[in-house]
Amino acid sequence: MLQRLKLLFDLAWRANWRLAWRTGSPRHFLCRGRVRLALDRGARLAVPKLRTLIGQPLMGGATDPAARTVISAGEASELRLDGATIGRGAILAAAPGARLSIGPRTYVNNGTRIAASKEISIGADCAISWNVTIIDDDGHGLGEPPYSAPVTIEDRVWIGCNATILKGVRLGTGSVVAAGAVVTKSCPPGSLLAGVPARVIRSQVRWRTPEDA
Repeated sequence: MLQRLKLLFDLAWRANWRLAWRTGSPRHFLCRGRVRLALDRGARLAVPKLRTLIGQPLMGGATDPAARTVISAGEASELRLDGATIGRGAILAAAPGARLSIGPRTYVNNGTRIAASKEISIGADCAISWNVTIIDDDGHGLGEPPYSAPVTIEDRVWIGCNATILKGVRLGTGSVVAAGAVVTKSCPPGSLLAGVPARVIRSQVRWRTPEDA
């Protein structure tokens, strides 16, 4: 009996979420282009309080219109996208039992890949450029453990195109990651990181968007 009730609750929750996904009301999701949702049983994709845009053609629309945006949540995972903008062709994946969250007014540009095996947290007002990779797991067992560690990107962080953020990294508020950098270590707020592997080349940096001008 309990198993049947659990199944009914799970099905009702999924139906409510999918309705929110399709309607695109101000409290839910607005999808454009080709979007694929893969939601395993027991996964939790929180209905946002702020409008969340999925599959937006960012970079002035300079992207393949056939590119598919993928949102994947594994069994017993938690995915929170509240007020974020996700570009066309981006892939967001939370493995079984993992947590992935992206805060308000953060945008994830076209072709970026974010894969959480344990936990990835991205704050508010972040600017994540195209073809960025953010992962919290090595994906292999070479070298010394641990092979996975949480990634935390605090508020108002700017990550340049083709950059890679690896396991265990914490990027402090207001930091900037240069294009093509491979970040393997954490940094304090207001840092400018560049290189492979990335290092702090300047402190107390400030950046702004055209909207801030």
